[in-house]
Amino acid sequence: MAEQALGLVETLGFVGAVEAGDAALKAARVELKGYELATGGLVTVEIVGGVGAVQAAVEAGATAASQVGQLVSKHVIPRPHEELSKILKKQDKATKPPAEAPETHDDLKRMTVPQLRKLARSTKGIGATGRQISDMRKSDLLERIRTARQKG
Repeated sequence: MAEQALGLVETLGFVGAVEAGDAALKAARVELKGYELATGGLVTVEIVGGVGAVQAAVEAGATAASQVGQLVSKHVIPRPHEELSKILKKQDKATKPPAEAPETHDDLKRMTVPQLRKLARSTKGIGATGRQISDMRKSDLLERIRTARQKG
């Protein structure tokens, strides 16, 4: 985090947080580090970038959040200490790389039934409706997925 700033915009409700993040990203050259959900509907948007850019982004985000929801607080920490990154390590769900599709039959066999059902629903040519997939056993799911992959 050296030579960067951390900006925080806290709102009451998710819509205000989304609006704050959108406005902040459009206002300056910053990155969305993530968001933190707390009890009582509090959502904190975390923004990183250069000090001036983060200050401008936080101001824009706070203004936008207060127009559609309730702004609780805003704060910019210029050049935060390296140890602070331990608190902010949580990776945002939106930034996680998509899981790769299992390649081999053994990989498929190691998957749980809910994972196989999810994969089956996203596999083209599976030849079953969502309800039918929900009722399938593991052996049926494995066979359908294998057959669909061979065809497609």
